[in-house]
Amino acid sequence: MYTGRFAPTPSGPLHLGSLSTAIGSFLRARSQKGKWLLRIEDLDRQRCSREASDSILKTLEIYGLEYDGCVIYQSRQVEKYREIIRSLQFRNLVYKCSCSRKRIKALGGIYDGRCRNTVHQENQNFSVRFRNPGTVLSFDDIARGHIETPAAESGEDFVLLRSDGTVAYNLAVVADDETEGVTEIVRGADLIPVTTRQLNLISVLGYRTPVYMHLPLILSGTDLKYSKQNHAKPVNESDPSLMCATAMKCLGLILPPDLCCAPPREQLSWGIKNFRIDGIPRNNQTVSY
Repeated sequence: MYTGRFAPTPSGPLHLGSLSTAIGSFLRARSQKGKWLLRIEDLDRQRCSREASDSILKTLEIYGLEYDGCVIYQSRQVEKYREIIRSLQFRNLVYKCSCSRKRIKALGGIYDGRCRNTVHQENQNFSVRFRNPGTVLSFDDIARGHIETPAAESGEDFVLLRSDGTVAYNLAVVADDETEGVTEIVRGADLIPVTTRQLNLISVLGYRTPVYMHLPLILSGTDLKYSKQNHAKPVNESDPSLMCATAMKCLGLILPPDLCCAPPREQLSWGIKNFRIDGIPRNNQTVSY
């Protein structure tokens, strides 16, 4: 059975970009008569808050985005992730790294494997990195076609556990998609660069390989991606019909005139029937609101 998911980080309320991703993944799942799960990726304790999580749940309800089952919170799954790291450690597929972000930035942002064969003192501050075989260099996106990633990026020994003890995104997302039986991942195009890294980890762990679909990014009038880092405005909850119609337009779905002011549930119902992969724009979409 088709199983999709929406997995926001609760570091603030939903903005147009994240709403568009939620709607795109929802419409795809429902058009396939499949399940649509909700996962809150709240591992970063400094950035995430319960207030933001509650705000996201409220917004999804206002917009008629009804998920299946219970909400999964990553912060409650930490022991599962640590067990995976221990299993990789037993297979010599992880190692400790004391390199700073400053050093890696100076390298151009791609880690050079300096600590692969280094023995660290127990009192050192270190992260844990995946000993990446780098065998997966490309993947097929059902909306964008074949995508290749430079070998240096695909094969980078990326962090699984940060030096402050926080489990890293790339490990948690792979583990949760496997546990929840996600068959297709619909997410923003900004995550294309990490896909082959995740596929290398999936291969080593022996997990099922999901299908991928990356949606266009939504840019502001100044060509910045709508994101919390760029101080994107929260979605307008006082006029959800307009915002829902705008998000759907970014996915290539132009509502009939008589539905432009209809409640979001009616708009989404139309969207489920008319959702087409070949109608999704490949280019990023610029919207001001």
